[in-house]
Amino acid sequence: MSKIAANQAQLNFAMVCVENLAQSIKFYSGIIGLKASPVFEYNAEENNIWNVPQGIQIRQSICRREESEIGQLLLIEFPDLRGEYIRSNLNAGMIRGFWNINFYVKDIVKSLEVLESKGYFSWSKPAEHQIGDNVGTPIEVIVDGPDGIAINLVQLPKNSENESIQEMCKFFNTNGTTEKGFTEIVTTSHCVSDTQAAKEFYSKALGMHQMFSDELSSKISNQFLRRPDDGRTLITFMQGSHFYGKIALSEPINYSVPNNISNACPPNIGYFGQGFLIPDIQKVISEHDLNSTQQYFMHLEKDHGLKAARLECPGSEALIYLLEE
Repeated sequence: MSKIAANQAQLNFAMVCVENLAQSIKFYSGIIGLKASPVFEYNAEENNIWNVPQGIQIRQSICRREESEIGQLLLIEFPDLRGEYIRSNLNAGMIRGFWNINFYVKDIVKSLEVLESKGYFSWSKPAEHQIGDNVGTPIEVIVDGPDGIAINLVQLPKNSENESIQEMCKFFNTNGTTEKGFTEIVTTSHCVSDTQAAKEFYSKALGMHQMFSDELSSKISNQFLRRPDDGRTLITFMQGSHFYGKIALSEPINYSVPNNISNACPPNIGYFGQGFLIPDIQKVISEHDLNSTQQYFMHLEKDHGLKAARLECPGSEALIYLLEE
């Protein structure tokens, strides 16, 4: 795994506590088509980064697309501990913090048919909706995935006037998908209470740039996202140097969402953290006055561990993990 310069950061890992590691691997590998690393088992050390009792067994696997270090899933199981679902109401939509991972597909209808044939059902029919004045009209649908995570499928717009979207479409058409028809994670949704604070973290500390920002309020968008029909949501997309591994900041304007952020940590079940690979953790923490003082060692795969730090993201308090080679 190569280093990623601070001014080129993008999401390396979505970190997920799973209820059943074998079942989650079957979904992301067998259905989505990512390659799962061999399951790595170890015991939690004293003062470990997951903040679980010393000696607790941990089992984990990384699911990634071949030759891609972007948009991976770090699946972690704590078989000795019983966690609650982070999205405590699995029929609800967005919650504060991380709740959604997004895959691009070439044919959303066919991809949805595959998922539903395996028992993973959608919130609605695929919906075409407008994002911004010149972004275009992607077709999207959300599916209930394992571990209480919303799986967002996106078929890219063909009519976008946005140059970034046009370039991303070219990249997608050139690089394709897994053999199952899905990309690695392209975008992950982060619901915040303060967009400006979160945006400054992603831009100043991680060097990402704002791709676009707009207010979404269409009834079509609200319905497939399970938001109030009259809901208004500020959407801000942050992107690094890669087309994938983006962050979609969502801030409710005229409605509220469940705030289970205090439960969004291991061993509770669901999407609990984002992992970014950077050259110098201490430099980033010091220069940007981030609230993280303790350094840890994070196990990824057998014989592969990295220096790491854990902090709370400004604007939401969701957990961010910085990794250093």
